[in-house]
Amino acid sequence: MPKKEKILNREDGLITFTGLLWQKNITMPFKNAVFCYSTGGEDATGAFMLQVIRPTKGYTFEDFMIGAQSCYEDISLITWYMDKNRPLPPGDAFDEYRFQDFERRKAEGFPKPLYQSNIPTPEATIEQQKEREEIGGW
Repeated sequence: MPKKEKILNREDGLITFTGLLWQKNITMPFKNAVFCYSTGGEDATGAFMLQVIRPTKGYTFEDFMIGAQSCYEDISLITWYMDKNRPLPPGDAFDEYRFQDFERRKAEGFPKPLYQSNIPTPEATIEQQKEREEIGGW
């Protein structure tokens, strides 16, 4: 039985999730992954859980919740994190990586985000925000 893993590889833009039952894990570009949400039973039990569709003949689903309040928050956070052109999402889990991430994006000229969003994604400090606006134009 292969080790079952869920991996979000921001640097390379890859997502890994489990294969069905004994099948190997699936790794694919995040931009090609198709997400949906569960509809639940008649009483909506189990509804609105984020799922990724396996790219196999049977198109089976894998739960891909990461602990947010809803499937909408889960996919928003995942998409924000996977967009390597944006600052890391808020929260202390990423704090020790913010400076290195900022310097990497700065060296690349602050390219525009890979995925559209209506959620503002400011830098960690006002000074960094000004630098991004001057260099990257966004």
